Amino acid sequence: MTAETERTLPEGKPVRTRVRREQKRALETKEAILEAALIEFSDKGFDGASTRNISITAEVNHRLIGHHFGTKEELWKATAKYVFGAYTKKLRERYVNLNDVDEPVMLRLMLREFILFSAKVPHLFRFMVQANIGERARLDWLIENHILPGMPFELTVLKKAQEVGLIRKGDLLHWRYIFIGAATSIFTLAGEYQSNAKEDPFDDAVLSKHVDMVLSMFLLHDSQSAPTEGSLALTG
Repeated sequence: MTAETERTLPEGKPVRTRVRREQKRALETKEAILEAALIEFSDKGFDGASTRNISITAEVNHRLIGHHFGTKEELWKATAKYVFGAYTKKLRERYVNLNDVDEPVMLRLMLREFILFSAKVPHLFRFMVQANIGERARLDWLIENHILPGMPFELTVLKKAQEVGLIRKGDLLHWRYIFIGAATSIFTLAGEYQSNAKEDPFDDAVLSKHVDMVLSMFLLHDSQSAPTEGSLALTG
């Protein structure tokens, strides 16, 4: 090691250890801010969102938002990158892990994974709803940077489903929106659903029922014998 990395603090702790600890704390702070920002922007939209409320929810000093993200606009963009990054990573990991699975089963599990992610991160679609009723330039940025890049992958999954006879023929983009609406509505409108149905849409039993109902409605030859990989609990 160099002399620089071997230096220690007065209390005898290595400089490198202190730097790692500070970096870890900074990453944890940024993630807490992004999680709080996702809730705030999803519930209130960009104009109604308050960085003061975000700092309170994240339990951080308000000045740290400016320190890590700069303006409210930049925080909104960072939040979009954060949540869409998690979505893309999850679905692509699932796709890679299903390479050796029969195509009909693989497609069913991919669609199932989307529904589970929708339940785990319902604020993603509330965020999208708010973006669609907000300033057009902000929506255009979101489409260009986070919707269009993932569109070919999503449409490829649906095209394969058509080719093996799992879904009806028709415009793939339209099918995409039909599936998103069916898959996400009880989570996006969770309060309304719970009030009317008298059941929690995030409950394991309700979630399992929802997955089966959406897939049976959407898939022409849904295979209930496809592996379910245990509980549908919102973990992992």
